[in-house]
Parts: sequence; C-alpha cells; structure tokens
Amino acid sequence: MPTYHVEYTHLGDKQQITLEVDGNSLGDDQEFRDAIAQRLAERILPHAELAFRHEDERTLEQKLNKAYDVQVNKIERQ
Repeated sequence: MPTYHVEYTHLGDKQQITLEVDGNSLGDDQEFRDAIAQRLAERILPHAELAFRHEDERTLEQKLNKAYDVQVNKIERQ
C-alpha cells in the first residue's frame, strides 16, 4: 500500500503524519482525499467516526474540518 506524507492543521496547530492509503483503487481526487481524511481521523481522533456517519452532502474531508477543526493542507506520496 502506498505511503503518503500528510501535513494538516488541528485547532490551529500545524502537524505532520505518515499514512498508508490505497490510492490506486480510488476513482477520483475527492475519493482519494476522503480516504486520506478517514485514515487521518482514525489515527488522531478515535471518535471521529461519529462525524463521518452523519448523513449529508458534505465530503469526509469537509466533515472532519467542520466537526474537529482538522484541515488537510498537503499530501505527498513517498
């Protein structure tokens, strides 16, 4: 599985993490960004699953930002 270096901001604090995401099997850029957001949430916010379950039109990335003030700033494949 490919490894990605992700820079993100959580509550105004810039941080970095390395995540494994199978980006090759995802169809478009938004599916990839949502997969990154989900893996990030699994690693830093164990309770974030609750926000992802909420049914609305927002992407997982948008839900993570709204509920937990986490923004994905940069994604680089390693």
